[in-house]
Order: sequence, then structure tokens, then C-alpha cells
Amino acid sequence: MTTLMDLFKEYLSLLVAIPAILLAGSYFSYRLRWIQLTHVGKALKLITPRKKEKGGLSSLSAVAAVLGGNLGTGNVAGVAVALSMGGPGALFWMWIMAILTASLKYAGCFLSVKYRHRNEDGTYIGGPMYYLHKGLKRPFIAKLFCLFTVLAALTGGNLVQVNSLALPLKNAGVEPLTFGALMAVLVACTILGGMKRFSAVVSSVVPFMAIGYIGACLFLIGLHSEKIVPTFSLIIESAIGLKPIAGGALGCGIFQAMKTGFDRALFATESGLGLAPILHAPVTSPSVDYPNKVTQGIISIFSPVVVTVVVTLTGLVLLMTGVWSDPALESTNQCTEAFCLGFNHPNAGILVLVTLFFFAFTTTLTWAFCADRAIEFALGKKAVKAFQIFFVCVVPVGSILSVSFVWWLMDICLNVMLLLNLVGLIGLRKEIFSKTKEILWPEK
Repeated sequence: MTTLMDLFKEYLSLLVAIPAILLAGSYFSYRLRWIQLTHVGKALKLITPRKKEKGGLSSLSAVAAVLGGNLGTGNVAGVAVALSMGGPGALFWMWIMAILTASLKYAGCFLSVKYRHRNEDGTYIGGPMYYLHKGLKRPFIAKLFCLFTVLAALTGGNLVQVNSLALPLKNAGVEPLTFGALMAVLVACTILGGMKRFSAVVSSVVPFMAIGYIGACLFLIGLHSEKIVPTFSLIIESAIGLKPIAGGALGCGIFQAMKTGFDRALFATESGLGLAPILHAPVTSPSVDYPNKVTQGIISIFSPVVVTVVVTLTGLVLLMTGVWSDPALESTNQCTEAFCLGFNHPNAGILVLVTLFFFAFTTTLTWAFCADRAIEFALGKKAVKAFQIFFVCVVPVGSILSVSFVWWLMDICLNVMLLLNLVGLIGLRKEIFSKTKEILWPEK
């Protein structure tokens, strides 16, 4: 059974999802003049804590929410899984995917703001389901996207987060179910408080957790600076097949590295999945430079930059300490061991546990928020509260599930979300290209 499950995921990734995202990412990047590279500085300038209308979100809150969803266990445990299965070369392909798919994040946020819906209370909601329904006139695909968003939230945004953190906590003597119950309480206190509480929590937590983790990784890497150049050489050589993969890696070829890097990059950055469009839709921050749909599109390209930095630092720590090839360690346990070895202190792994706790917490909140919007679109606003209660009840289950099964189920859901979202982006591409060109690159 396990073999059939793995084969299905392999074929879905290698034959469908990877070619689709490579082609779409390259095409959108070219047509948008590589906006994800040329407008990063502009994105940073456009981020503002102000919100124009009551009940809306600020650009800062939206970016914090997106990063809250991106900076989860996918940036730590996910990198460990990628290196174990695909070798050092997987990190290279994570970079490629992150760069290419950032253009899809711009496109999704552009459409989301354009086709967003205003509720009776004045708040805006949007996302791929809205531009699939209102823009592309494909209501069935819109509801199908909602279904897989909910499933992805329950797996990657819930079970995987708790599961990845429960592993090292169990080694530290914390009962998994106890931790799962505590996490459920914290998640309930936040998501049941509505958009305002969600926005306040992620805006407060995300900047500090990102800066703290990046600082710790940089310090560790600095302690072993003599290994930086050899490590980057290993990554490149493994990515293009010049150096065979050894150690704990399960694959030994370029395709294994590419597939694994794609899967983990998709989870780590969520570019092309459609989460960022959902989170940027409620933004009402004013901008004197561009219309809001272009503003939010540009701002959205900032989060993949931060995520790529975090993923790279995590990968360097794992590779420089050598724990990536230890078959006795899995997922998060590799990361805690890497910090213990890197800092030469038995308790250094606590840094990873603290970071992972906040990463997992904010990621769970962000996915829950996006799933709420999907439920609202498909079943109506009255169904949201019932789903929130169910979502909270699922949290403790992640602490006792099999690692491989949880990650497999999540990958399937993410791949399908990606493909459904690409239908909307490609179908409405002319609107994106023409309006963006008119605003950013007007004919002289």
C-alpha cells in the first residue's frame, strides 16, 4: 500500500506538477519582466502598517500572515526531509522553484484583489476561488479548490505542524498528546477571535521569530565559516548530477533531487498555491503609487525572499554539521541535533524547539484562516464556526500520526491546489499582463 501511495505521488509530481509549475513560472516571469527580482525593493517600500477602511487588513498584517504561513516546519523540518530524500542538490532546486513561482504569487494577488467580494460588514474576502468563479466563470473548479484548500489546511497546516514539533518534544520528555492539547487551546483562542485577533497575533509574533531564527543560524554558520564554500559546491554538484548522493539519502539522481526540492519548496513558499491571494484580499492600505491590485501583487513577492533566506540557512546548518545523512534521525530531530553539534552544546537544540513552536503555531493559524475563507465561499459564513471547532479538535491528532503518511497526504493536496490555481492564472493571464504593463511599464 505504501509503495502505491509513493508511486502515485511520484508520478503526480514528476509528470504533472513539476512540468506545469516550471512552464507556468518561467512564462509568467518572462511576461512580467522578472518582477520578483526587479521589484523587491519596491515591495519593501510599499509595506505599510496603515489600513484605510475599518475591518480591513494593513499590508504589514498581510505580509506577516503570509510569512506566518510560509515560515513553518516546512522551512526547518521540510528542509531536513528534502536533504534526506533528495540529497544536497534538493536545496538548489528549492531555490529555483522559489524564484520562478514568486511571479505566480504576484499574479494570484493581482487577481484576488480585482475579483474580491465585499461582505455586509464592509470586510473584503478573496482568493483563487473568487477569480475562478467570477473571472473565469468556472464555479465547479472554484469549489474544488476550496475542498483541497481545506484538506491541505488539515494536513500541511495542522497535522504536519504538530507532528514535526511533537517528535523532538517527545525526546525531551514531553508527552505528544499533552503538547497537542496545549497547541489546540492556543489555536482555539486565536482563530475563534476572528480576523482582528488573528492579525494582531501574527503581526506581533512573526517578525521576532524570523529575526531570532535567522540570527541563530548566521551565528552558527559563522562558527564554521571554513565549510561555507565546500557546502555550496556540494549543493551545486549534487543538483546537476556531478556528485552522487550518499549517506541517508534515498535517491541518487538529479530527478530525485528536483522532485524533492519542488515538493518542499512548494510547501515552504506556497507560491502558486493560492494562500497569499486569500491573505492579501482583505488589505485596504492606501498607496499613492499604484492601484491596490498591483500594490498587493508587488508586496507579495517579498515573502518568498525571506523564505528563501530561511530555507538556505537551515540547509547550510544541516549540511555543515553533517546530520542530513544520518539515517537514525528524521525530520525535526535532524535540526535539533545540528544545533547541538554546531554550537557544541547538548542543550542548543532548545533554540530549534522554541523557533519551531512559534513557526508551527503561526502556520497553523494562517492555514486555518485560509480554510475559513474556503468554507465561507463553498458553504456560507454560518459553516465557518463549526469548521473552526473541528479544526481545533484535529490539532492533537497530529502528535501521534505516522510522519510519512502525513507528509504524503499533504503533498497530494498541495499539488492539486497548485494545478487548480494555475487554471485560473493561465485563463486570466491577459488581464494580468495588460494591466501590469499599463501601470508599471507604460508605453512612451
